[in-house]
Amino acid sequence: MPNDRNSGRERPQNGESRVLRNFALMTLPWLSFQRDLLALMKRGIEDASHVRPIENLTSRQLQALMMILDPLGKWRNLLDRDLQDELKETYAKAFPKLVSGSIHLIETQEEMLASISEQFDKLRKDKANGSTGEKSS
Repeated sequence: MPNDRNSGRERPQNGESRVLRNFALMTLPWLSFQRDLLALMKRGIEDASHVRPIENLTSRQLQALMMILDPLGKWRNLLDRDLQDELKETYAKAFPKLVSGSIHLIETQEEMLASISEQFDKLRKDKANGSTGEKSS
């Protein structure tokens, strides 16, 4: 038989549900920050003027690595004199595919973050309203 003093009143939250609500409150701003960063990254990738410097950087890094590994150019000359140009062309063809894959990855992460944020927000609201999901005995 339920206690008459507590009937009709909101149950006090137990420690576990309070911890869960507090965790949700701390997590929601972080998830929002991550979604904002993903949106910023996506816009940066979609804008071609932001992609070109990254493409140039990686191409030049590859060239620098080849110069470090083969400072006298003996191996590069044995393979082909136009090896660097061919690598640049191949890289220029492959880079748009990399960008496309990155955008798909970012969109997937955005969807996952939205789902997680929605669940934490629902948890926060449920705990704030006093519903613990437990049946009264």
